[in-house]
Amino acid sequence: MPAVKIGRLATETSSQGDGIGSNILGFIKISLTTKNKTGCRFIVVDAYNNEKTIQFYIKNKFKFMSAKDEKYDTRLMYFDLSSLNTDSN
Repeated sequence: MPAVKIGRLATETSSQGDGIGSNILGFIKISLTTKNKTGCRFIVVDAYNNEKTIQFYIKNKFKFMSAKDEKYDTRLMYFDLSSLNTDSN
């Protein structure tokens, strides 16, 4: 399935919790689905495997690809763009 991978997404420590990261993800989601110009179905990310990072992606509706990476430094997570109700014309 076609996907876009987020390489690095971070905000300065003093700005964390202000919604900047979620706003960036929202912009990416809308950009990829508006008139479906990209043909992508998923956004994927290798999220650092720590509570704060994982909870950030869960809050933004990302899901785990597998449980096999639970002990690794990063977890593969995805967001299904088809779950958004946007204009696909």
